[in-house]
Amino acid sequence: MIVSAKKISDVTGYDVAIADPEATVQDYLNALNEAIENLGLHRGRARRRTCKGCDLCCAERLPLTVIDVLRLRAETAPDAALNAWLERYAHVLAEGPVVDITMSRPIDGRCCLLDRASRTCRLYSARPLVCQTFICSPQTKRARRLRDLIVNKGEDQLVREWLLEARRTGSDPVIHEGYNAAPRLKDYPPTPFEGKEKYSQILLRDICTPGLWKELTLRL
Repeated sequence: MIVSAKKISDVTGYDVAIADPEATVQDYLNALNEAIENLGLHRGRARRRTCKGCDLCCAERLPLTVIDVLRLRAETAPDAALNAWLERYAHVLAEGPVVDITMSRPIDGRCCLLDRASRTCRLYSARPLVCQTFICSPQTKRARRLRDLIVNKGEDQLVREWLLEARRTGSDPVIHEGYNAAPRLKDYPPTPFEGKEKYSQILLRDICTPGLWKELTLRL
């Protein structure tokens, strides 16, 4: 996986490319985390050189993937059932058949895992994929599309697991905010995240559309 600096709108943003057909989501995360630390990317919001001590993005919508929840649950409540964990740490919004599962942002609108004093995540090593891959820096269209696909497919699988658990237990799935909620399992078919426990088990080629895969595997 290659993440490279690229001039976008006269500042230093980034682009991505895939050099190995066996590249995984974890390879993507490793490359992007390294780039955020070392490429000197432009920070558009806080006008700062690093992300440390800046919590602006912690007040945004933070969608969760099924693997994010596995990692976070292991650190916070390893014995909790999925719905019990979501009830405490997440926010489940259901509008008609559409479900959005995000990190809970209590009272002050910031993530429940944020240490307010240090302005850093209390579970930084297990922070969600959307947090690992966010930087207030310009990115190419293909870089943005890849991130969006990974996050969306991972969240769709989480919604599927949420519905499956409710079916297995015969209980109603937790919903914090509902508007004519009518989620249906058939609207959430299996994704490449199905049966996976780690990002290193998910191939990027299984996430990408054929067109995006072709674009990402071309030379920069």
